[in-house]
Amino acid sequence: MLKKISAIAVVSFALAGCATTPVVTSQTVIVAGVGPVEVERLDVDVVAVHPADRIVVVRQGRQTWPVAVPETLGDLQNLKAGDKVEVRRAEGAVLSAKRARKGAKPNIVYTEMVADSSFQNLPEKFVVRTLTVTAKFESYDPATNIVSYVGPAGPRTRIVSDPEIQNDARLLKRGDMVELTFAEAFHFQKS
Repeated sequence: MLKKISAIAVVSFALAGCATTPVVTSQTVIVAGVGPVEVERLDVDVVAVHPADRIVVVRQGRQTWPVAVPETLGDLQNLKAGDKVEVRRAEGAVLSAKRARKGAKPNIVYTEMVADSSFQNLPEKFVVRTLTVTAKFESYDPATNIVSYVGPAGPRTRIVSDPEIQNDARLLKRGDMVELTFAEAFHFQKS
């Protein structure tokens, strides 16, 4: 019996190690226009650092993606490939949803810093900014106002609270490449 349980445990741990999406832990904060939102915490490895562009490429499992680190979060000179970092972020309300240009690939573009009170009760110093995610559209559920998509960091869902954006989301079809813009609270630190 013990051998069977051990074999099941080994298979379970092996499958967990092969996860294709990032492992995320979370904490709840209140976001204006959305309500309670989870602050995601991702423990990742640094793959590459581009200090001049303020870009850090990170990896968790097989998934890699670029992270734009705002200047207010410090100098990137002491960061190198192989370092462990903690990324914490909370997504705010969707600000726009539209079809992407033909041939667009999954991507994340950080467009500007935002100075407002959208995010309340953040656990420590976070930077608030907007970002546009180019992703594959999965669905929009008008009953819950939740949009589902697959972007560079894997599958995600967001609440769409603005009625005009809800109408835009209804026009999107599964498989469309879309651009979703939303606010984000962000924190990045070496572990």
